[in-house]
Amino acid sequence: MSAKTALTALLLFVFAQLSAQDCFDFYKKNYQHQENARFAYALNSSSVSLAFKPGESKCVYSELIQGKDYRITICSDSLYNGIVSLVIRSDEGKILYDNSQDDFNINIEFSCRKTNSVEYIITAPNRLDVDPETKGCIGLIIEDMVTPRIGF
Repeated sequence: MSAKTALTALLLFVFAQLSAQDCFDFYKKNYQHQENARFAYALNSSSVSLAFKPGESKCVYSELIQGKDYRITICSDSLYNGIVSLVIRSDEGKILYDNSQDDFNINIEFSCRKTNSVEYIITAPNRLDVDPETKGCIGLIIEDMVTPRIGF
């Protein structure tokens, strides 16, 4: 391999890594903790930001714990106009939630009745009006709290 080819390959690798690095803290920049909420959610360590090409899908794995409430929020940069597909699937393959059946809702809350490993399948919309190699950031914010005991 010539020095010029090696340098070109190295620069492409570094550029790709820098592009992915731009998304590293993307969800943190979009996370707004609600201090005054009656029941406070805490940021879950499974929260993540990833770089997506238009139409690309990626999976994030997490565990839902019995007796906890969860709030899931999707944030995306302007490339994806806030329209991102999210499917939550159990480890048995059962679809627990599909936001395409819920008007592409980007905020959901639920209680977990039994501990379950899940897969979050995130899909960026296919944008025909942009270069297919363009990458945009999508963040998956996962928050949880112990289910409050209220009532009689």
